[in-house]
Amino acid sequence: MTDFLDTYRGTVNTWECDEVGHMNVQFYVARASDAAFYLRHALGLSPSRVRAEGRAMVALEEHIRFHRELRAGDIMNMRSRPVELRERTMVSFHELFNSGSGETSATVVAVSGHFDLEARKLIPWPGEARTAAAPFLGSLPAHAEPRSVPRETRLPEKRLEDAEDFIEIYRGAVMPWECDDFGHMNSRFYMARFSDGAGHLWQAIGFDRRSMMERRRGTVVLELRLNYLREVRSGTMLVAKSTLTRVEGKTLTFVHYMFDAETGEAVATGEVIAVMLDLDARKSVAFTDEERAQLMPHVRALA
Repeated sequence: MTDFLDTYRGTVNTWECDEVGHMNVQFYVARASDAAFYLRHALGLSPSRVRAEGRAMVALEEHIRFHRELRAGDIMNMRSRPVELRERTMVSFHELFNSGSGETSATVVAVSGHFDLEARKLIPWPGEARTAAAPFLGSLPAHAEPRSVPRETRLPEKRLEDAEDFIEIYRGAVMPWECDDFGHMNSRFYMARFSDGAGHLWQAIGFDRRSMMERRRGTVVLELRLNYLREVRSGTMLVAKSTLTRVEGKTLTFVHYMFDAETGEAVATGEVIAVMLDLDARKSVAFTDEERAQLMPHVRALA
């Protein structure tokens, strides 16, 4: 049996929950970021060695499936392991549990890179890291495999000027407190901007918050993939734009692009599968014919 590392243990705080009443997606990304400290420590990259040798790990992609809700006060724990060590990158697996029930809340499959903090580029893994990773390597469990959003792929390249017909959901700047020890914005805050902007997206396609709450409806994410394309430093101005690309059965597919407002370059993308949630029954619900007719004019094919 493949070994696992205990990489996180804590509690869901009220302030980590959103208007739907469960832990917001950005904090699942935050838990994976927390877990990465213990994962890289197991590979020989302890905090002291990171500081002394100037090398670390950076997130390149995260694929997340959300299996069960976590609510305020729930206790949780995470276990992790490397799945595959490549020349300069690593695939790792994180599983977040509700510690009270023992059930899986989310699975995260991450691709990260071995990073030279001075040269700001990926470098090969040393032999000691490969030796340390060997007991943990193994295939992914079935419940972590993609269902509707593929892993290790990217959305078409776009610049800010290419997304004029997309819906702007966020505009702001990166604060120093959003950056980590490695000098760039932590992964949580990419997801935070996409999540915080979702209300603007829903409003633009005709599902405003007031009417949703009157009908006791919310929205939840089932699966997503984040691609981190370029480093973002403190003071960078960011713009996020999104569009609806598919309506199928109960699910919607959205894509998000985050741009550096100064250069126009894309710094991150996201592909998201979401559904409508009955806030009382806590179950997904189908779209009515009227809702589907309202959604379809907003569907855009990605060029």
